[in-house]
Amino acid sequence: MRRVARRGESTPLFLESATIHLGKLGLGELGILPPPLAKRYDLRDPVLLAELNLDLLLTRRSAAKSFKPLPAFPSIRRDVAMLVPEATAHEAVLQVLKQAKPANMESVELFDVFRGKNVPSSQKSMAYAFTYRNPEHTLTDAEANSAHEKLVEQFKKTLGAVVRD
Repeated sequence: MRRVARRGESTPLFLESATIHLGKLGLGELGILPPPLAKRYDLRDPVLLAELNLDLLLTRRSAAKSFKPLPAFPSIRRDVAMLVPEATAHEAVLQVLKQAKPANMESVELFDVFRGKNVPSSQKSMAYAFTYRNPEHTLTDAEANSAHEKLVEQFKKTLGAVVRD
């Protein structure tokens, strides 16, 4: 941190400060207003200030990157652990998912691969978390369950999966 004083000022503008850089470009600075200056304006609590060069910042923005608002409706997560042949790869599961195109599927995550006790030596257990969400309304359990059950049936049919309880 450093003390910053503006030209012609005896009191530094910032008590503690930092500069903001994008590569070698200085975009601005931020810091804590010194207590004597805060007192002059009858400010009792610490005040944080920032000064940014918005013109420079806007010229550096990327049109390819855009804001995506947070979802308006909640998601529903369904997990499945299934026994599959040892040779079954994660990519094969994703391929079945891609072909099945379950309604309202938002994301899939492989969170466990298990071999060992209670799993036949020629098989492995793969556990997945599937997240379902509709962008226009709150999903019902029935909607999520219907899509999930169809997906699990495809895993059984295509991969020879056995769902673990």
